[in-house]
Amino acid sequence: MLDVSIETVLFDFDGTLANTNALISQSHLAVLEEYFPGEYDLEGVRAFNGPTLEMVYGKLNPLEKETMIAKYRQFNEAHHDELVTVFEGVTENLERLKSIGIRLAIVSSKRNDVLLRGLKLLHLTDYFEVIIGGLDYQKAKPDPEPIYVALQQLKVDPAKAIMVGDNSHDIESANNAGIISVFVEWSEKTRAEIDPFKPDVIVTSMTDLTDYVIRNK
Repeated sequence: MLDVSIETVLFDFDGTLANTNALISQSHLAVLEEYFPGEYDLEGVRAFNGPTLEMVYGKLNPLEKETMIAKYRQFNEAHHDELVTVFEGVTENLERLKSIGIRLAIVSSKRNDVLLRGLKLLHLTDYFEVIIGGLDYQKAKPDPEPIYVALQQLKVDPAKAIMVGDNSHDIESANNAGIISVFVEWSEKTRAEIDPFKPDVIVTSMTDLTDYVIRNK
């Protein structure tokens, strides 16, 4: 693992802190079964966990993109609270990081109101000084802009920040922003799928992540 003086940790939300995998998959399947009956299953929609809805549906069906996004959001919001849980070790390790003075922020592509709903549901809101959602920037990950926006709001040194995520878009965004990229192995994405994007650090658990930050504080 790389040695770096860490003062700030930026987190993706879906698939990193919150286990929203079932919610995302079921939301996609509900839409795609209507437009492409029988063509997609759980494995087939796994690739759609990470890119923005505009990216996913704009590629699948550009003419119906907006309608498909609306239907996705309708299903997602209706089933949100029953299908979203917090990953093991998240709460206690955010507490550990906060207690040693690490600055914490969320950098997500999720729509702001749904992001805030998820954070509130999981009792995570108070750990984060800055919460960046999809309405806070123009270009989504893998563009570095969302990370730049978070760092600017925090007023921190980018050289002492890391970005933690479960998807190639998180890793690319961090790499493009010139900060340390951290991949979480509890992701739905496999190491083989992520290795080509060259994450700087790979952690196996939230405790592993916190220990890495403490060693390099």
